[in-house]
Amino acid sequence: MTEKDAIGLFEKAHTLQEQWKLENDIQDIRNILNQRPIQMYQVREEIDKINTEHPENIVLFNLVFPPRGNRVSLDNAPDQSLINDLVWKQIYLQAKKTGKLFDEFCKAMRNG
Repeated sequence: MTEKDAIGLFEKAHTLQEQWKLENDIQDIRNILNQRPIQMYQVREEIDKINTEHPENIVLFNLVFPPRGNRVSLDNAPDQSLINDLVWKQIYLQAKKTGKLFDEFCKAMRNG
């Protein structure tokens, strides 16, 4: 195996790991939102986890929905606002996953 082959294999493995992680995060959100009643502690924990692992989602959210008024902490936010935020994160992660897949497809097409 050449060095180029090894790098290509590593990049493919890394891409698969990223896709697996994104899918797990999406599924975790789906499971939380499908609970009846929704456990708000889990919603807060998942929001914190996603914000830590994917901080760019906050920047994009603020660009799409510019902040108005005072900020509210995660602990003091109304339940519906937290649920809406978690739904946003699910949509964002699905788009990120799709974008990464498309990027890999484009790389594969360029490399023949």
